[in-house]
Amino acid sequence: MRNIIEPCCAERQLGQLLRESHGHAVMFQTQGDVTMTTLLKATMLMSGDRPRTLTISAPTLPQEAMRLVERYAQLGYISRLRLMLPSDLISHFSSLISHFDVAIATVDTAPSLLMWQGSTATVVIQGYVPDVVTPALHLYAAILGGSQSVGVLNAIAPFEALFRARRVPSVPAADTTEKKRKTTKTKKDEKSNQDMAAEAPTEESK
Repeated sequence: MRNIIEPCCAERQLGQLLRESHGHAVMFQTQGDVTMTTLLKATMLMSGDRPRTLTISAPTLPQEAMRLVERYAQLGYISRLRLMLPSDLISHFSSLISHFDVAIATVDTAPSLLMWQGSTATVVIQGYVPDVVTPALHLYAAILGGSQSVGVLNAIAPFEALFRARRVPSVPAADTTEKKRKTTKTKKDEKSNQDMAAEAPTEESK
């Protein structure tokens, strides 16, 4: 199997690659057209049913991906969000996290990592994930396995140690005006959420 992942087929191609190597790290490539949003959609269900924890570490704030993350939170697909971003982006957090149980770590240069931890498995992808299409050849390491499996624990141990060491003690509170606006949704907003739900991946049933 050629390990080049394409945006049109990311869920199928990554699913096959990771499940065939369950519990072991694999390598794959993209041509810069597989964005973080694409990978979020492609890998969420691999971690199993809810509750899910999503971890995103990136050198810049992935604004396009965060819009999808907020939508998933509204739909109940994510129960906890963990972010590791450069410290100068902390002022952006409060406008993005009103729906989450959030843990934040700040570093000057954040590593690139995307991780889902669900009811049955953990999915980890390490490597630069662009927020928008940026043509270039990118190389990744990834693993799918049980959350307490040796392969997964070895893969994430350095990142987890860094996250614990650089975690921010408290998360900035979201603006109260923004909260009020979100809690008084109009029927038009509700219709919009229904439309968004139709675009989201179908949840696996037990």
